[in-house]
Amino acid sequence: MTDKQKQQTRDRIGLRIMSLRKLAGLTQEQLSERAGLQRSHISKIEAGKYAVTFETVQAIAEALGMTVDIIDPKLADLAPLKTLSE
Repeated sequence: MTDKQKQQTRDRIGLRIMSLRKLAGLTQEQLSERAGLQRSHISKIEAGKYAVTFETVQAIAEALGMTVDIIDPKLADLAPLKTLSE
C-alpha cells in the first residue's frame, strides 16, 4: 500500500467515525470518555492524522454501540450498519 493509499484510508476512517459520532449526538469529549481514550486522540483520528489500531476501532465502535465493521465501506455495501443490540 502506498503512502497516499494509507492516508486515504486514515481520512476515510476518520470521516466515518466523525459522521457516526455526530449522528449519535456526541461531542469528541463524550466519545473519548465512553471509549476510554483522550479527546486529542479522537480529534487526530477524525482528522486522518493517526493510524488506528484494531483495539482503538473496537473501543470507538463499542462506545457508539456499533460493531467494528463501521470503518469498512465494502461491508456497508453488503449490509447496513449494525448496532450491538441487533
